[in-house]
Amino acid sequence: MLTLICTLLGGAAAELHAGHSHADSGSLPTEELKRLNKAIKAADMYLHDKTVRLDSMSRSYRELPASDHIARWQTAMNLAEGYLPLRADSALKYSQLALECARTDHDWPQELQSRVVRVNALSTCGIFTKALAEFNEIDPSQVPANLKVPYWMAGRKLYGYMRLYVEGEQEFYKQYTDLYFQYDDSLMRVLPASDHIRQFYTAERLVNQGHNKEAKEILEEMVRQLPEEANLYGMASFQLALVAKNEGYPRLYATYLAKAAISDIKGCVKDGLALPTLAEWLYREGELNLAFQYINYALEDAMEGNVRMRTVTIAAMLPVIDEAYREKINASRDELMVYFLLVTFLLILSGGLVFVLMRLNKRSRANARQLARTSELQESYIGHFIGLCSTYANRLHSLQKLVVRKLASGQADELQKLIKSGKFGEDQNEEFYKIFDNAFLDIYPDFIEHMNALLRPEEAVELKKERELTPELRIYAFVRLGVDESTRIAQMLNYSVSTVYSYRNRMRNRAKDRENFERDVMQIGKRPLESEE
Repeated sequence: MLTLICTLLGGAAAELHAGHSHADSGSLPTEELKRLNKAIKAADMYLHDKTVRLDSMSRSYRELPASDHIARWQTAMNLAEGYLPLRADSALKYSQLALECARTDHDWPQELQSRVVRVNALSTCGIFTKALAEFNEIDPSQVPANLKVPYWMAGRKLYGYMRLYVEGEQEFYKQYTDLYFQYDDSLMRVLPASDHIRQFYTAERLVNQGHNKEAKEILEEMVRQLPEEANLYGMASFQLALVAKNEGYPRLYATYLAKAAISDIKGCVKDGLALPTLAEWLYREGELNLAFQYINYALEDAMEGNVRMRTVTIAAMLPVIDEAYREKINASRDELMVYFLLVTFLLILSGGLVFVLMRLNKRSRANARQLARTSELQESYIGHFIGLCSTYANRLHSLQKLVVRKLASGQADELQKLIKSGKFGEDQNEEFYKIFDNAFLDIYPDFIEHMNALLRPEEAVELKKERELTPELRIYAFVRLGVDESTRIAQMLNYSVSTVYSYRNRMRNRAKDRENFERDVMQIGKRPLESEE
C-alpha cells in the first residue's frame, strides 16, 4: 500500500516558473497523483463518450450510398483521424476505405491525404516496413502546397518512431534522426509562429538543445491556453517534465508527468509515454505499488489501442518493475508470516495467562468461601459462647436466689440436702450438654457421618435423639476441638477420668484404623474445605 509522504507544495507550474536555485525534495506530488488515480478510475467514462461519437459516425458511414464517394471519403477520413490516437487498427481500416474512395474518383489530393493518414496509422501500429514503403511511394514533388504540412508531419512521426525503436543502434539511430530533423526543419519553415504545433516543435527542439528557460516559457504559455484533454496539452506537459528533470526538480518532474498522463487519459490517447515514464520514476523512488499499477495500466492501454511501439517500450520496463514488486510482495508475505507467528505466540501466551487467572480466580473464590465459612463459624462460636454464658449466669442467679431464700427461711439443712443430692448439678449438666451438642453440630454438621466413616460398618453410632450426642461422640467432639487430655475433658463434661478413658478406648476399638483414629478425627471438617480449593 502506497504511503504518500508529503503534500504538494503550491502550484507546480508556478514553482517551475519561479526557477528555484536549489533542487526540490524527492517527495511525491500527492495532489497530482490523486488526480491521476481519479482519472484512471474515470477512464472508461472518457472512452465511452468518445467511442459513442465515433460509433455514431461509423453508422453514418455505413448508411451513406456507395455512389456518394465524396461523403464516404470525408466520413472515412474523419473516422481514421478520430481513431488514430484511440485505436490504431481502426484508424488503419478507415484510412484504407478513404483511400479506396479517392482512387475510385481518381482524386489525387484526396488519395494523398488518405495515404498520409494511413502512414500515420501504420507508424502508430509499429508496422514500419509497410509505413516506410507507402510513404516512399509518395513523390514529394507531387505534393501540393496545402498538403505539405500533413505530409511532413507524417514523415516526422514515422522517423521519430523509428529512431526510438532502434535507439542503441548508433548507425540506424543517426540515419533516422537526420531524416526526422529534415522533416522537422521543413515544418518549421512553413508553420506560422502563432501555430501551437510550431510552438511545440520549437520548444521540443530547445529542450533537446538544453535551452530549458526558453523552452519553459513557450510550454507554460501553451499549457495555459490549451484544454487539458487536448493532445498538445499532454505533449507540452511531458516536455515541461523534461525541463524540470534537467533543472533538478524531481518532484516537479513527476508532477508534470502526472499532468501529461491525465491529459492522455481524458483525451483517450493510447500512445502516450507519460504514464510508463512516471511508473519508471516511481519505481526508482521505491514506490513499487503505484509503479506496478501504472505500468500495467499503460501496457493494457497500449495493447487496447494496438500501439505496438508503446507496447515494446513498456514491455522493456515491465519485467524490472514486476520483479521488484513481486520481491516486495514476497518480503511482505515473510513479514506477515512473522507477524502471524508472533500473534499466534501472543494468543497462546494470552490463553495461558487466562488459564492461570481463571485458576487464581477459582482459588480466590474458594478462599473467599472458606473465609466466609470461617466467619460463620466464628459467629457461631461467639453466639453459642454468649448463649452458654447467659445460661450459666441465669442459673447462678437462680441458685443465689434459692440459697438466700432457704437461708432466710431457716432451711439451711434442706439446702444442704439439695446440694448433696446432686440434682441441681445434673440439671446444669443436662443444659450444658444440650447447648454444647447444638453448638458443635452447627459448626460440624457432618460430624456424625464422618465419625461413622471412621468406624467399622457394624459399629456405626446411631443417635437416640436428634442433635443429641452420645457420651462417646461428645468426648470426641472435644478431641476434634483440640482438647485431647482426658482430665480436661472429664472436668468439662463432669465425667470421671476413668469414664473418659473407657469411652475413648471403646471408640478406638470400634475404628477401622485404631492406631490413627484420633488423628483422623482431628481432620474432620478440614478435607471438604481443601477439596473445594
